[in-house]
Amino acid sequence: MPPELTAYLPAIAAFAALVLLWWLVKRSPRPTRVPHAGARGSMAGAVVRWLLAAVVLAGATGTGLYLLLGRPKLPDTAAFTTAELLDLLKIGLAVVGGLGAVVALAVAYRKQLVSEAAHVIATRQEDREGTKYLNERYGKAAEQLGHESFAVRLAGVYAMVGLADDWAAQRQTCVDVLCGYLRTPYPEEDRTEREVRQAIITKLLDHSPRWHQVSFDFHGVEFEDLDLAGRVVNGDFSFDHAVFRGGLTDFSGTRFIGSTTFRGAIFAADRTTFWGMLADRAVLDFSAASFSGEVVDFSATTLTERTTVKLDAAEAEGCVFLLDEFEARDPEEFERALRNSKTPGTLGDSRRPLS
Repeated sequence: MPPELTAYLPAIAAFAALVLLWWLVKRSPRPTRVPHAGARGSMAGAVVRWLLAAVVLAGATGTGLYLLLGRPKLPDTAAFTTAELLDLLKIGLAVVGGLGAVVALAVAYRKQLVSEAAHVIATRQEDREGTKYLNERYGKAAEQLGHESFAVRLAGVYAMVGLADDWAAQRQTCVDVLCGYLRTPYPEEDRTEREVRQAIITKLLDHSPRWHQVSFDFHGVEFEDLDLAGRVVNGDFSFDHAVFRGGLTDFSGTRFIGSTTFRGAIFAADRTTFWGMLADRAVLDFSAASFSGEVVDFSATTLTERTTVKLDAAEAEGCVFLLDEFEARDPEEFERALRNSKTPGTLGDSRRPLS
């Protein structure tokens, strides 16, 4: 072996010992476990890997300096003075201290990874517990909606709406459950059912402005004396093929924003009023709707320029349409749409025929 490499024998031996230690750690049996992100392998393996990296880096640095300095020859041991030997000892201690620092860094890094993995596990556990709690609330609210008692059903409505407010991921599901409840057969003998159904649609409308990307499907629902006076209908609402009956269907002062459809709806209440209605940047679709009550009041209605009202194939039978103070970009357009309805009705207080 060349004399100039003799000085590197301790480093080579240390490197070989580290390689052997890493191999022994690698082959040692370990319990089977599911690894988590940031917490793979054992502590000993991590320390050995860091030490190997430190030795390789130190060896590469030393080799580079050795080549850069023109491969100098080290003097004999006897040629070193006491001060120089002390300096060499200091260098050796510094190297040992550096390796100790590497070990400390490896341990600290490992602890950080374990801490992060524990945080991930805790977060997942918290999410699972939260989802479990929300599912329990959902089951209880659904059970209340099917109860025979009026008070329990009404409490179920409030519970389901509150759950939809808290559970964004399943908000649409909660809304669909309430809308599906409205489509159940209307019990003629239970007069308290009207209040339950009124509470459902009222609460949904109250929360709709802050429930983004949620659709409200009331198609085929049978409403009796529906009262939405002064409410804001904001979003995607469908009253397609719904039936409005009773003494009064009240949309007076209602503000429509977004898309609201009444396609094929039946307005059979004695009086249907949209008095004072404001449609702002809205689409109101009454296509194929049927008006069969006594009075349909659109007086004092305001349609903004970005509002579209559709009355294609709408039917009016025996109705009086009130359009006093009707404000729109083209008021006559709405009147012409009424005149083009399939079945003649009557327009305004003057009883002018639509046809």
